[in-house]
Amino acid sequence: MRVGGQAVMEGVLMRSPNFWGVAVRTPDGEVDIKAERFRSVTGKSRLLRLPVIRGFVSLAETLWLGMRALTLSTNIALGEEQELSRKEIAGTMLFGLVLAVVLFLAVPVLGTKGIGWLLGGRIENPLVFNLVEGVLRIAIFLAYLVGITAVSRDIKRFFAYHGAEHKAIKVYERGDELVPENARDLDTSHVRCGTSFILYVLVLSILVFSLLGIQGWAAMVASRIVVIPLVAGIAFEFIMWSARHQESPFVRALIWPGLQLQKLTTREPTDEMVEVAMASLKKVLSMEQEARGGGVDDGTSKLVI
Repeated sequence: MRVGGQAVMEGVLMRSPNFWGVAVRTPDGEVDIKAERFRSVTGKSRLLRLPVIRGFVSLAETLWLGMRALTLSTNIALGEEQELSRKEIAGTMLFGLVLAVVLFLAVPVLGTKGIGWLLGGRIENPLVFNLVEGVLRIAIFLAYLVGITAVSRDIKRFFAYHGAEHKAIKVYERGDELVPENARDLDTSHVRCGTSFILYVLVLSILVFSLLGIQGWAAMVASRIVVIPLVAGIAFEFIMWSARHQESPFVRALIWPGLQLQKLTTREPTDEMVEVAMASLKKVLSMEQEARGGGVDDGTSKLVI
């Protein structure tokens, strides 16, 4: 069955078609595991299972689960004495959302308009405007990744757990026993990685945003916020298609940039980190096995990791 996951604070979230679980390394060195049933809203409506729509819905669910797991893992990793309140976590998430809109939507639009002004006028062609805007957006994204990695030791550990998540899933997909020794020789990339997904969103947005025309900067930012779900849905369908056809030389060429970008968002994990990732994966797999006779999903759910 297809599984996916995310790195969290000192741990890894794993998700199977019907369950999700998170394993976290506690301050005393133990592995704390939490898991529960997951019911996707796509099972309630045929409309939500249509191409592109299902992609955005699945990603929204992934984001929601990731937020829950990140909150849980942060409090476990910090210990009871430093546990964050819900208001502190909500405030951090809100700040991150606002920062993303400013950095990846507002700044590229304003920057492109500024470039046009420096050249003695405005960039009138929508395709040229969005090409410049897209290049700026990708440059900001790369600079952001390099910057946070350079200044934060915690981010480096987070990226190492990201690598551990990929390695654990690769071992499972190869049919090998889930032990850290089987992951040592594997690289930290994966075709269904969320980093690749973000790159595909950035590239596809150049084409989709070109259809919106050139307006005032506020209107342009607002229109991009509205259209982002469509872009995300298309990128989701592409990443799942590429995962099914990755043996093709043509597809390998298409996914190569995304795999290379993952070198910025993953690090080589320790065996202890891989152990945490595998503990989370083993938990959800065992719950799937126990529920197999209860009419659960057949394992065909699509997941970005």
